[in-house]
Amino acid sequence: MLLSQLRKEASMVLKAISVITAISLLLLSSSLAGSGALASLPGTDSQQDEIHGPGGLLSTSGISNQSPISGDPLKIKEHHPAHVKIFIGPAATTLTGGNAPSTILTAYGFKSLTCAFTTTSDWTDPSLCGHNQIISIVDAYNDPNIASDLQTFDTQFGLPSCPANSCLITNLQGTPSTDSGWALETSLDVEWAHSIAPGAKIVLVESTDNSLGNLLTGVDTAVASGAQQVSNSWGGSEFSTETSYDSHYNRPTTSFFVSSGDGGHGVYWPAASPYVISVGGTTLTTDSSGNWVSETAWLDSGGGISTYEPKPTYQNNFNTNANRAVPDVAYDGNPNTGVYVYDSVPIVTNGKSQSGWWTVGGTSAGAPQWAAISAIANSQNAKLASASYGTSNALYGAATSSKYLTNYHDITSGSNGNCGIVCNASVGYDEVTGLGSPQVNNLIPTLTLPPVPDFTISASPSSFAVTAGSTQHSVITITPVNGYPSGGSITLSSSITGASFSPNPVIVSSSGSVTTTMTFTTPSSSTTISVSATDGTISHSISIPVTISTPLSVSVTSIGNTFTQGSTASFTVSVTNNSTPVSGASVTLKVTAPNGSTAQGSGTTNTSGKVTFNYSISRNAPTGTYTASATAAKSGYLSGSGSETFTVSSPSTHSGSRLG
Repeated sequence: MLLSQLRKEASMVLKAISVITAISLLLLSSSLAGSGALASLPGTDSQQDEIHGPGGLLSTSGISNQSPISGDPLKIKEHHPAHVKIFIGPAATTLTGGNAPSTILTAYGFKSLTCAFTTTSDWTDPSLCGHNQIISIVDAYNDPNIASDLQTFDTQFGLPSCPANSCLITNLQGTPSTDSGWALETSLDVEWAHSIAPGAKIVLVESTDNSLGNLLTGVDTAVASGAQQVSNSWGGSEFSTETSYDSHYNRPTTSFFVSSGDGGHGVYWPAASPYVISVGGTTLTTDSSGNWVSETAWLDSGGGISTYEPKPTYQNNFNTNANRAVPDVAYDGNPNTGVYVYDSVPIVTNGKSQSGWWTVGGTSAGAPQWAAISAIANSQNAKLASASYGTSNALYGAATSSKYLTNYHDITSGSNGNCGIVCNASVGYDEVTGLGSPQVNNLIPTLTLPPVPDFTISASPSSFAVTAGSTQHSVITITPVNGYPSGGSITLSSSITGASFSPNPVIVSSSGSVTTTMTFTTPSSSTTISVSATDGTISHSISIPVTISTPLSVSVTSIGNTFTQGSTASFTVSVTNNSTPVSGASVTLKVTAPNGSTAQGSGTTNTSGKVTFNYSISRNAPTGTYTASATAAKSGYLSGSGSETFTVSSPSTHSGSRLG
């Protein structure tokens, strides 16, 4: 007992010394966060070094809050919580000691989903998980190699290619420089968001630097890009005015996933914002096939009770404190069970410049993967957005009663400090691992809303160009969708007086679409008819434009009305509308002989609304009465027609070749 206690106390002292050392390094080098230098800390064995990125998140236990420059919180320098376990090498010939996408997909149940993670097509394949979704990742500084690094990662693990400017969009905020620590964070975020949701588009927003103000501008840019989910793997100590900045995360269209931090017990912002999903860290154990065996709380998982944020209502049944508890959920974070990342931006560690394959952990790994889980759910009809709009309620709702242990792995052992119950993982929700890690095969169907029975309405014709006072008909089609029940009664109505539907109401059958015919008399002027269909609960309407116009007036005249065999008859067709000549009208003239034979020609009216046709009468043409009929059409007008008769006789009957 005494030996165990001594070991525990010694461990705490060593951890405190590490924290103080890291703080001292940070104070001694004010440019550390932007220089790309890394503080090297002793690893778990002689061959592996664990290194924190620039200004890596530290425990807030016994440490005062950061003091903003000039009292401005937006000038706080934020830190990313990526933890590197080991540098593997520039090539992937010996990838050991970490987890590949296949292992993570197996462990958390992704492979039981109906969507796919590989394809014979490309990232636009609709069968891929996360199809038609946008994941935005907000990081600081510029990673100039992210597109090629992602391609290397995808090739290594057989993932769908994610080419730049189509699947991967990089949005630079200003002209940020390159920082090696943040470049590694960017590689981790992008590569693992794509691993989990390979069908989603990734919008990478890179802010000018790691100041809070610029990163929040990046968050706003991410939302404006249309992202349905945003990942933030960065944060800093809480500050007294943080609630003033929560609005950046209170969006009706977007859900936000934020790392809880890698400093052990302590709360960071924006992880403390009630409008984000805060992601803590675990130590994941799998078998040789990648199947989940167990998880414990990771010692460095950020978590605790916020100093400034009040408890949101979605935590009412989970958090007994007055203020917001962090985190909400958890994911593999311990670098000892970390994931493979490819990053070609050189990192200096132990005096060496190294680039290539790394094993990386941290709550940084969890935030982008939870964002990808959201993308999969939203692609399957979930409606996840920030806390005010459903995401938090959905995730906490998935942990109620009997659903809990099927949707989440409840993490019940491990701690992130020595502060009593708040630092210990326990049955149910706790301030180290939140609700737990996902059992995606069950959680996604729980988050996905069942299809709502519905119907659609369409019309044929869907528009009319007719004369006033005419009777018209349109066939209205009702099509059931999403299992709309057979036998449902739908009543039709319209905005035009005197319209009728036959039948009305219509009864939906199991065979599919049903129709009714709308009959109406056209009004005196152009209008739009609204046709509505309702079953008392569901209502839909369509608009049918009705254009009222007068038809084109067409007259056919000839020089004389009696002609002889072997002569030529000339006809002038005039086209007007309300007595105004119509130019550009297409005119067809057809001549019908007494024996029924016909001849036809076409032409276009000139600026005077006229066009002339010549008709050659053969020497053996039948004699008698002929009819010259013309039709005229032009876009925007109703077509019109007119005709004239003429007589053909033999030359012996009349003198001359033509009379008139």
